[in-house]
Amino acid sequence: MKPDSINYKIITAQPDFLAKVIHIDANSDRCFQEMDSLLRTDQGAVSLILRVANSAMYSRGKDIKTIPHAINLLGINVIRSLAVLSVSRSIFTRNKNRLIKQHVWQHSLLTALASQQICVEMGKKSHAEEAFVAGLLHDIGKVLLFYNSPDKYSLVLGHALETPCSYADAEQKFLGIDHYEVGKKAVAEWRLPAYFNYYVATHLDTPATFPANSSAVHFLAIANSFVKYAGFGANKSDPSERKEKLMKLGASDNFSDYLLDESFMQQLVQSEIYRLCI
Repeated sequence: MKPDSINYKIITAQPDFLAKVIHIDANSDRCFQEMDSLLRTDQGAVSLILRVANSAMYSRGKDIKTIPHAINLLGINVIRSLAVLSVSRSIFTRNKNRLIKQHVWQHSLLTALASQQICVEMGKKSHAEEAFVAGLLHDIGKVLLFYNSPDKYSLVLGHALETPCSYADAEQKFLGIDHYEVGKKAVAEWRLPAYFNYYVATHLDTPATFPANSSAVHFLAIANSFVKYAGFGANKSDPSERKEKLMKLGASDNFSDYLLDESFMQQLVQSEIYRLCI
């Protein structure tokens, strides 16, 4: 398959919705009105946002019945994250392929949740929603490759899991293009902000490739490694190997132990967002 033959037909109106949600300026005087008007065009987003907003993670004991109430209570950035979650969920869950569900969708969702929590734990709460969105979308190139070539991408997944081979190498072998390239094409075609290229086109196992001006990528890389080598995105590694990988990405000895404690993963998989979306 030549790169030019990739056809992004996975979704129709949703790329416009996604771009508009992400482009809303949280500092604008009209941001609440713009978000409310936009969300009214997507009933699926409204439904998921209200369900998640009423979860213990976000509701703060309040009964949230309307989008304006949710926006006022939670703020634009949290609502933005939930709207992107709605779009991501609809994209990722359109197929029933078991490997895609575990190694792409569950991986992406857990990475989003882990990135968000890592920001909080590292005293960077202001980056938490950006890190959540980055986690949701960082593997969108894999989804588009699967959508356009499901049989060949099943071979890609099997090959990457069975051999010491990266997804990108397996994709090049079977498809002649990799998810980094496709992710960058999607960012341009869907009119997402240029900095989204950091999330979809950075080799997250290679710190030397990280952009110097994006803390979110650093948190994303740690979360990606934690989730991936727990068996969501790759074969599960033993704890010592997982810790070594985390520390190479800049996680301290103590923080690596904290992440690898079973309770951290349990916190993620027992969260309301995870249970609503898998």
